[in-house]
Order: sequence, then structure tokens, then C-alpha cells
Amino acid sequence: MTMLRLVGALTLACMLATTAITAKETAPSPLMEALAFVPEASDPTSLQFVDWAQLKDLHGGAGITSASPLAERQRLMLDIVRAEAAPMPLGIDRLAAWPDAWGWDSTDLDWEARVFGEIAVLRFGEHWDVQPFRDALTGFGYEARHFDGGVAYQPDPDAEVPSQLRFANMHGLDIHGREITEPMVRVAISDDGRTVVLGRADGVGRSLRVRLKADPARVEASGFGRAAVALGRPVTASVLDGYSACSEHMNAWLIGEALEVAALVAPLHRYEALAAGYTRADATAPPDGRYVFAYPSSRQARDDLAGRRTLVEEGYPFNDSASRYEDVAFSLADARVAGSRLILDVAPIGGAPVHVLRHVGISPILFATCGSVPDQPA
Repeated sequence: MTMLRLVGALTLACMLATTAITAKETAPSPLMEALAFVPEASDPTSLQFVDWAQLKDLHGGAGITSASPLAERQRLMLDIVRAEAAPMPLGIDRLAAWPDAWGWDSTDLDWEARVFGEIAVLRFGEHWDVQPFRDALTGFGYEARHFDGGVAYQPDPDAEVPSQLRFANMHGLDIHGREITEPMVRVAISDDGRTVVLGRADGVGRSLRVRLKADPARVEASGFGRAAVALGRPVTASVLDGYSACSEHMNAWLIGEALEVAALVAPLHRYEALAAGYTRADATAPPDGRYVFAYPSSRQARDDLAGRRTLVEEGYPFNDSASRYEDVAFSLADARVAGSRLILDVAPIGGAPVHVLRHVGISPILFATCGSVPDQPA
């Protein structure tokens, strides 16, 4: 009996050790890698994300890169644009001119992310040769400055860069419109050549250094991280700061049927972050949409479950519409609480994933409201 207990104990110890090693060695998902670029202390912000490697796999273009014939790249991108949805432009304008000018286009990316109003982050595939990009930056007058972990490139303010080749126009960093892009975009490239950060202001090198030193466990434990990790491995995603998606100021915009439904369940608790995204089993499978609310506590998530279910099942997404979410956007497939997260699984109408991401771009987001609504006691 003693020997059996010893064998059993050793077997259990081995199993636990193997599990620990496996968990430790498991690489973070692309979305979690991107979240490392979100500052821990910042103004209300959002992160937008596209998993390019997954999109290419889904549409039979895993081997297509900027070195492939233009017709092949255009076919792939059109297939993606027709079937998928993203919270930012997919870069189809880059295909013709950017490989010659900059040495890459969207087909070279593993993933792409934007921290709203601040930086764009590009993660390139293992196949990509960064040197032509470095040469192009130098050719347009960028000055290279080395730092621990990479190289920062400062633009020449007097350099003439054609509008269609400006990073600001293509990466949501054009703060004064598409024809005026001051200040010019800074660039940082990691030592391995695969991660590129674009930003309007000085500090892109610092953003890259912070990312390289980020603790994955700390990222996952943040409000953004707890919301995003529950998406699994989304094709595309948006993660919003709780203050951006949920405030009584937003509630003041509610009118008509939307206001009436909100008043039925208000006040709901404030949350730290809201993540939205969708997954696909394969190219022919319907998209599975998901919204995740990360709360400070599990009690708050449980308290809000019935109310947020009502907002989706009975709610109206537009103030000037008499159509419910289930008529024009998606139906609720499941609503549940997992720890301090409230998860809403939805089925987009017509199998169109655009409905999942589109509805976190509307202000206010009815099913994401919190606090009191107009004419309701606090």
C-alpha cells in the first residue's frame, strides 16, 4: 500500500510539473501580445486588432506575401473584405505601391493593432526581410537612433512623402485629415526586425521597450487583459476602456425606445473594459460573436447579468430605429458569468461579422450602458 501511494504521488507530481511547464511555455495569443502595447496608466483609450495570419489561413492565402503577384494579393484581400470585418481599414490601398516603396504590405503581417490616437503596431511574419524597409526610411530622410531593443527612426520634417505613402493616412494617425499629417510619424523597429511601432509623437522607442519587457501575466490580469483573454483567439477585435464605453454622459444621448429599455434595468455597474470580437472554425463556418465585460468583482458581474441580457434581447441599437438588435444586428446565443467577467455570445444576422464590431462603434452602446439614465433617480 505504501509503495502504491508513493507511485501515485510521484505520478501526480510529474503530471503537475508537466502541466506547469506546458503552461509556462505556451506562447500568448496574438491579441494578448498586442495588448502589451496598451499603457497601464493612460487616458480612456481603445485597442483595435486584426489577426492577419488567421485571415490568410481562412481564405487560402497563407503563402501569399508582398512578393506574390499583385493579382493574387488583390484576390486574397477582396475575399477577406467581402467575408470578414475589422475595426480598421484592411490596407487594400497598400497593395500596388507599398512593396516597391516600403518593402511590405498587409500580406506580410502576422497581426496589426492600434492603440487609439497614439500608436499603430505591426507584427511581421518570419518570412519578412526588414532591410528594404530600413533602407526606404533612410531614403526618405529618417534618422536612425539605436536604443536597447531596437532602432527608432525620426522623420525629416522637410522630406516630401507622397500622400498615398504616408503612414499617418494608412494607420489612423492623421490627426488633421488625410491631406495634412503633422506631426510626421515616428517609427521604431525591434532588433529581430519583426515588430514595428508607428506613432505621431516621440516615444515610439519607449513603447517598444515597454512591450519587450512586459510581463504576460500582468497584461492578462489587467482589465483589458481579463476582457480580451475571454475572446479566445479572435479573427478581429476591439477592446474599449470601461470609461469610454460606459458613462452617464453617454446615457444622456439615449432617447425613445432605447431609453425606455435602458431605464428598465438601470443602474448597472461600471466595468473596467469591454472586449468585442468574433471567431470562425473555418472559412465556411458562421462567425461566433462575443462581448466580454471585465468587472472589478464577480458580484458585480452576476448582478448585471439579467440586465445586460435584457438590453440585448429587448434593446434597440439606434435611437432613430424601431428595430431591435435581433432584427438588424444579432441574436443572443448565451449569457453567462465567468469569474469577474460577464460574457455575451451572439449570432450575427446573415452570418455577417460586421454586426459584431459595428455595434461597439456606436455611441452610446445600449447593451454596454451603466449608471443611471436621464430622469431616473440615481
